Amino acid sequence: MRVNFTNCLSLGRAAWVKLGLSSLMIVLFCFTSVQAQNRTVSGKVTSAESGESLPGVNVIVKGTTVGTVTDIDGNYKLNVPQDASTLVFSFIGLAEREVAIGDRSSINIEMNEDAQQLSEVVVQAYGAKSEKLNVQQIETVNADNFRDFPVVSPQELLQGQASGIQVTGSSGVIGTSQNVRIRGVASINAGTQPLYVLDGVPLNDASGGAEGYSDEAGGSALNPIFNLNPNDIESMTVLKDASATALYGSRGANGVVLITTKKGSAGQKTQFSFDYFTGWSEPTVLKDVLSADEWRQFRSDYLTARGTPTEPSSLPQTGYNWLDGVTQTGRTNSYSLSARGGTDKTTFYVGGTYFNSSSYQIGNDVDKINGRLNLTHEATDKVRFGLNLGLSSLTNDRFFQENSTGSPLTVGYLQLPYLEPYDADGNFQDVGFDNPLASQALNTFEFVSQRTTGNVYAEFEPIERLILRTDWGIDNVLTETKTRTVDLFLSGGSAGREIIQDDKWVSTNTASYSFDLEDNMFTVLGGFSYETSVRDDIEVGSQGFISDALPNVVSGATPTTTEATGTEWSLYSLFGRLNYNYSNRYILEGNIRRDGSSRFGANNRYGVFWAVSGGWLISEESFFPENSAVNFLKLTSSYGISGNDRIDNFASLGLYGAGRDYNGYPGLEAAQPANPDLTWEETSQLDVSLSAHFLDSRLRLDASWYNKVTTDLLLDVPILTTTGFTSRTENAGELLNRGIDINLAADIIEGPDFRWTAQANIGFLHNEVLELPGASVDPFGNQFVSQAAFGSQRAVVGSNVNEFFIIRYNGINPQTGDPEWLNRDGEPTNSPTSDDRVYVGSALPSFSGGITNAFQYKGLELRIFANFVSGSKSYVSDNEFSYNIAASGAFNMSGDVLDYWTTVGENATVPALRSDYIADFNRESTLHLFDASYLRIKNIRLSYNIPNNLLESSNFFDRAVVYVQAQNAFTLFSDLKEAGIDPEVNNGGTDTSAQGETFFTSPQARTITVGVSLGF
Repeated sequence: MRVNFTNCLSLGRAAWVKLGLSSLMIVLFCFTSVQAQNRTVSGKVTSAESGESLPGVNVIVKGTTVGTVTDIDGNYKLNVPQDASTLVFSFIGLAEREVAIGDRSSINIEMNEDAQQLSEVVVQAYGAKSEKLNVQQIETVNADNFRDFPVVSPQELLQGQASGIQVTGSSGVIGTSQNVRIRGVASINAGTQPLYVLDGVPLNDASGGAEGYSDEAGGSALNPIFNLNPNDIESMTVLKDASATALYGSRGANGVVLITTKKGSAGQKTQFSFDYFTGWSEPTVLKDVLSADEWRQFRSDYLTARGTPTEPSSLPQTGYNWLDGVTQTGRTNSYSLSARGGTDKTTFYVGGTYFNSSSYQIGNDVDKINGRLNLTHEATDKVRFGLNLGLSSLTNDRFFQENSTGSPLTVGYLQLPYLEPYDADGNFQDVGFDNPLASQALNTFEFVSQRTTGNVYAEFEPIERLILRTDWGIDNVLTETKTRTVDLFLSGGSAGREIIQDDKWVSTNTASYSFDLEDNMFTVLGGFSYETSVRDDIEVGSQGFISDALPNVVSGATPTTTEATGTEWSLYSLFGRLNYNYSNRYILEGNIRRDGSSRFGANNRYGVFWAVSGGWLISEESFFPENSAVNFLKLTSSYGISGNDRIDNFASLGLYGAGRDYNGYPGLEAAQPANPDLTWEETSQLDVSLSAHFLDSRLRLDASWYNKVTTDLLLDVPILTTTGFTSRTENAGELLNRGIDINLAADIIEGPDFRWTAQANIGFLHNEVLELPGASVDPFGNQFVSQAAFGSQRAVVGSNVNEFFIIRYNGINPQTGDPEWLNRDGEPTNSPTSDDRVYVGSALPSFSGGITNAFQYKGLELRIFANFVSGSKSYVSDNEFSYNIAASGAFNMSGDVLDYWTTVGENATVPALRSDYIADFNRESTLHLFDASYLRIKNIRLSYNIPNNLLESSNFFDRAVVYVQAQNAFTLFSDLKEAGIDPEVNNGGTDTSAQGETFFTSPQARTITVGVSLGF
């Protein structure tokens, strides 16, 4: 079923296409009517120290108000009067330069003094700005931070690199999502992940590899940007405060990640790069389980203690190590070749990568091919065109349902160890519970994705400093899931195929203008955008095959599934920004955006999101001491409102579900009640920040305090059953996130041959549910909402969104050998009930961060990166199986069960085998709840940059680096690790309920990588 929402907005799709094309035609042809009045001077401004481009430098014709500023690449272009004689180049902290024009049309200059501070430029929504004059809370990870740094997922580049950003791998399975939280959890039931924007195009994150594929792709949500090639990324910029996210309006509450890909530079000779790395992986940790002999002995002891000592003697005396059978040495290879360069008119970047990886767990392989082409061209002095195009093809061999008993590693833990995968003739055999070796060898579970992302844009400058830009972007995803189960596992076998096409396009049109009135500098941006996404889903299935050699659905005798569905959404937006700068000391900025979304009710389709911010460069004041140890000091603050629209496309509508047969007549059943008043969640955020540089900028500090309040939470609220429904999506409740972000960087030693630099960051977080109108009430009088996926967690008023609500375990009574728990009043009991549950801790950390140390001696560099998390808890629900002693005949168990109580006064891990309460030992309780704090040496990298004098002799290479690195090297201070659990996992998802839970989730991989990076 598809409902067309395009007409819900003021213009239909056809009208928007016409309007966008008209905008493009205006930009392409309007310049033909503009005649040059003056001559043009252009050039590039660079740092005399580093040679890097300097953005934001003022370029003025001396004695006039005619001027411009350099762009993100340090380039400028200026129409000057015929009689102009001198250009003045100036910026804060740089020595002002005056340069005679003469008869030149191209003037490139270098600038001195404090250039290092100003060489950084930060990417913003719809633009860029000098870091020194930026008043938004933005964290940027540049290419220099991850050059020659092999990663599988682009989000890995953010982990531990910036405060207030928590990145956790949801699973060790290749291709699964990374859980990214920016300044806490801003929602309960709506999405909690940031918006990803690639070269100005907001990416789809609900198809082709995200929430929409959790079931089809093996139980773990796929990564929405896994298709991207990390080698193509120039920078990843995280927008954290309301001022930074306001121009993304209804989608900015969870933060925004701007991904900028690599470009060429004007006048740059073509530079080629080749990168190759290969690696070997293994699981960071595995749980200890019983061997066949241990299992038989334990089973015998258990039955003897229970008075039925007969079964083990009748069991086969064979054995198989299932954990060894389902694990292997993982292998990874990546080959990348790229080229970048440009002339005075045209710049380009072209790159391609082939990546293949096999996991340490059988049945998980990835092959990925990426290609990218980025072009810019100056058609005239007034018109510039650009293209960013990325193509990817991905084949992901996965296993079914990781977070269940269907994954190889889960079976490796639970399969009875006396069973063997092969019969006496060496053929695979069905062993009842599962035979993952046969399943992965004979069955098919393949996920294929083809994705095209990109945009084409044109800029027109009809008058000096007025830039008109039109931008058309796409994110088209085609995915296919193929399944085939052979007769060994299902009589006759089965097959399935699902094809999903999700096509998104966005049109963005902006106008920006900057002007100066003496010391008063203004920049104005205005624009509008329209984006829509259309998704079609076709799924078929059958069973009953005459032969396993027949792979296709059509060969099955009995059709089981025939479905075709479709959905779409659209978003229309108006936005604007005003920036005011007085004498490069006082800065004010205002942002506003109005969004109209098809997802919300007819009565509340439009919302307004805004932010104001200000900055004071204290160090530029005349009273600031010139020879102070503090050489830069900036105070900024912002307040604003952003939104969250991560709900189903039709959540506000009354819907009918699948067709039904009513006494021989066709009909439909009501599936969802309408809510025409449904609207956005809104998050208001106050931020106060301080930036300071000490000792000639060798020590740099950034600190922020923020207070975020989310109102109108999008929740599934109970309604009167007389309506025919039990609940509907409504706006109800408030949520608080308050915290402190601190970043610290230092150039500790800067010698001619040896250099030591360090970076550290930490983010403190307090999360609290403020209101939940109409919510359930617990026995303590607290209002709460149960987390849908796992009943052990609740969002609780007065506490946070991930509070564990379970029974407290008291241990084994050393006198009786019986397990004991605590009732609600804290008294020991052998028979607790659900009424004895209490709040015992949170899945959210109190603080997290990272530390990086880099040591460089001549061409040799050692980089050590560690990340840490503290104050959170994790529930290991797989222990409910591994500790199920009463069902020991059905599954293998943890090696811990061997430490059972036998003697009065003994402190044992598990109860006496004769205990009357042993059947309750594995029940949900704090026995399975662990402190999730850890310190992980995430990456150790040793590289050698071959000296130039050796490369010159080759007359070919101008850069060569060889390296070896260890990823997830080792983990310290982790209770989870001691229990055989990787602390950096959850139940495979990215929503709130997945935090702090694990059910046999695959641990992260420890990988040793060697590689080479060549430039020529």
